[in-house]
Amino acid sequence: MTEHVEAKSATLADELLGVVQAVEGVSAVYPAQPLWQSVAGAAVAAVTGEQLPLISLTEQDGTLAIKARIGVGSPLPAPKVAREAAAAIRRHLGNVPAVVEVLVAKIEA
Repeated sequence: MTEHVEAKSATLADELLGVVQAVEGVSAVYPAQPLWQSVAGAAVAAVTGEQLPLISLTEQDGTLAIKARIGVGSPLPAPKVAREAAAAIRRHLGNVPAVVEVLVAKIEA
């Protein structure tokens, strides 16, 4: 059963956002779930003006799943920046069992 992580999720998401933004080559962090993939999310965002989370956190069977979408704007290769962002997240989590997914949503020239 998949559950959204409620306790401490906002704090952890904010911490992880800072970790990702600090990685060399990351120029932007985009909502983890694009609006076009979430009709309900788009409706809520349109009505409330609330931003969708930039870092997605879910938990399944004691394993934390983290998703981030980044923009890359550096001479470093985009895959290397994505790997570095994922590694930075894992380092921040320490021994917490986690699956980390970092997607490159935009490459800036």
